[in-house]
Amino acid sequence: MQHSHSFLSFSTESLLSELSEDQLLEILFKDMHKPGPGIVGIGDDCAVVRAEKDNLYYLFKVDATLENVHFEPSSPAELIGRKALARALSDIAAMGGDPLYVLVGIGINKNEKIGKIKKIYEGINALAQSFGLLIIGGETTLSEQLFLVISIWGKTEGYKPILRSGATDGDSLFVTGVLGGSFDCGHHLLFIPKIKEGKWLAQGQWATAMMDISDGLAKDLPRMARASAIGFEIDFDEVPVRKGYSIKNALTDGEDYELLFSVAKEKEETLLENWPFEIPLKKIGFFSKKGKLDFPDEFRGFDHFQKS
Repeated sequence: MQHSHSFLSFSTESLLSELSEDQLLEILFKDMHKPGPGIVGIGDDCAVVRAEKDNLYYLFKVDATLENVHFEPSSPAELIGRKALARALSDIAAMGGDPLYVLVGIGINKNEKIGKIKKIYEGINALAQSFGLLIIGGETTLSEQLFLVISIWGKTEGYKPILRSGATDGDSLFVTGVLGGSFDCGHHLLFIPKIKEGKWLAQGQWATAMMDISDGLAKDLPRMARASAIGFEIDFDEVPVRKGYSIKNALTDGEDYELLFSVAKEKEETLLENWPFEIPLKKIGFFSKKGKLDFPDEFRGFDHFQKS
């Protein structure tokens, strides 16, 4: 568990390694202009802008994928490109949205082979086509380290996007799929973004709060709890652990890209009866005014700026 510090605890001479990702964001955006009505800014899976048309919301997301952080140099080029887009699509899914357009930025070493670069884009394009997503532009730049930056635009039309901040006392807590070992077993390169599942949960007004699990349940669930200003209780025996891995893997490994969401207690049974997808759904706990806001010290999810 990362003990919380206010941005006031740090000076301009503090090192990045002394902060968590959440603390850095708090510092960077502290003095920025706050968005007005109809806009959801920093702190959710996507930014949300309400359109002039009734019940139309646009979703915006920028996502970076870096060599030696999100993939190995030996990872297949097509799967590197696929993952870069899949990560951004997972955030659209977490809002219950439909993806529309994407911009692709890439940083490449001057000694990289053209064939590898081409295969990266083939991986991006294949996944984009499978979701009816249009690639409408991008950027290329020189870099010592390979990286991709995906900017994606989506929407919810006829229904509101699901935010992280809607959970209330007594809501049941669900997760799709299984958790843990994703990077080790290769799932992180091959996962299917839960666009259909997220949209179904949003359109049917099942989920009260939702996000995707990218940094591990032990990192992401407390983010949802803080956004909703409520604690949580977890049944560790009910957490769906990938075969061959431990509960610690399931809580802290990250790179799962499953949906984590809350449902009103009275809808729980109906949800399970009507769930139309093959991917398993598991109740792992509930939100409570008397619940915790973090996990025990031995469980800590992924953080870009903290040592493992």
